[in-house]
Amino acid sequence: MLPLSRLFGITSVQVYVYFHRNPRDSDLMRRTIFFLWVVDGLHLAFTSHSVYYYSVTNFMNPLALTQCPWSFAVDVVFGDLSEVIVTAIFAYRIYKFSGKLWAFIFIMPPALVGFAGALAIGIFAREVPDYTEFNRRYAWIWYATFSIQAFTDCAIAAALCTMLIRRRTGFKRTDSLIRTLILYSINTCALTSSVAIASVITYAAMPHNFVFIAFAMVLPKLMLNSLLALLNSRDMHAGQAISVHLSKLASILGRSGTSDGSQAVCSMPDGVAKDQDVEIPGRVVDASFDSESQASRSALI
Repeated sequence: MLPLSRLFGITSVQVYVYFHRNPRDSDLMRRTIFFLWVVDGLHLAFTSHSVYYYSVTNFMNPLALTQCPWSFAVDVVFGDLSEVIVTAIFAYRIYKFSGKLWAFIFIMPPALVGFAGALAIGIFAREVPDYTEFNRRYAWIWYATFSIQAFTDCAIAAALCTMLIRRRTGFKRTDSLIRTLILYSINTCALTSSVAIASVITYAAMPHNFVFIAFAMVLPKLMLNSLLALLNSRDMHAGQAISVHLSKLASILGRSGTSDGSQAVCSMPDGVAKDQDVEIPGRVVDASFDSESQASRSALI
């Protein structure tokens, strides 16, 4: 319970930071984040009830370990509900970023199948409360659900990395930002998919204890925290300096213009070669300055 409680505390802090830093996000997005936070809190509450049922209410009663409490069934459903919503947000952002529907189609069907598997686990756990009988009949659902989850995480990372690689511009800081986003995507996928695979492996190796459940309960919180971390890092990325080739600066400023509608005049600083790169703070740069750079900053968010 301690790791889950800590993760929920981190989630709560990130939700507060999100609402404080991102007032310009759409109402739908803000309400979705709040809903995910509520679902995450309920997930922790149901997990706590299951732990209390086994360790306090039925302390020194080993026969209780053969029964699935109602809170466990509900817990599995709420956990996967959070996962499928987070996956849908990632899939929609990938579609919006790339403009190609194939990425959304490639990611969402497996996620929905996994959610259907979680619903099946919750329903069958109530119909067959005896854990031994449940394990004999429906073990394949657990294998399928968490294997699909691992596949979905890897698919998200692969789609993001592919599109980010294609967005490289030749600007040093922009490409550095793209590399950072690629590494973040790979690391996030490695963490969440490893937890999903660990749940499958421990279930196969030790089906008569609850080690596999520990991994399953951590997964929704890791996914939600990864989404919130990306949303809350936008200001940091937007404030990074951008490397600009001076030979292109005049044409860029001429195309962008100034705030009063007049054309900007570009003069070369003394002592700076025309073929040299300079750095300009990202917040000073107009959106039309480097569309690929701006698109890269909006990746995942």
